[in-house]
Amino acid sequence: MRSYNRFRVDQEIDCRIDGKGVVASLYNLSSGGCMIETDEKLAQEGSEVEINLTNKIAMPGRIVWRVSKNAGIKFDLPLHQKVVEHFGYSEDEEFDRNDPRDRFGIPLVEIRAQAAGMIE
Repeated sequence: MRSYNRFRVDQEIDCRIDGKGVVASLYNLSSGGCMIETDEKLAQEGSEVEINLTNKIAMPGRIVWRVSKNAGIKFDLPLHQKVVEHFGYSEDEEFDRNDPRDRFGIPLVEIRAQAAGMIE
């Protein structure tokens, strides 16, 4: 059971892994940690990490798991819940129902007719 609620996030962030500056994709965030995606070879279980959410918010932590390019970060101290809510979003937001898009911002439209070669 998780101690904190996770919010989906989809943004590129700067971070430091064992002192080296890298760019990573932030995919979820909670008061206790986050999940990032990076090709960085330094991102191994046990590595020290500093996640830069803004110019004024840097969260130190440690990688607690790594699967392929994804890494789970546990923060040293909890991040305030209001900051987490500011960065996160949920699938229940109104704009998602009216204009669904994938994580790259591409509209999700019905394309079966196009895929079947039925375009005139």
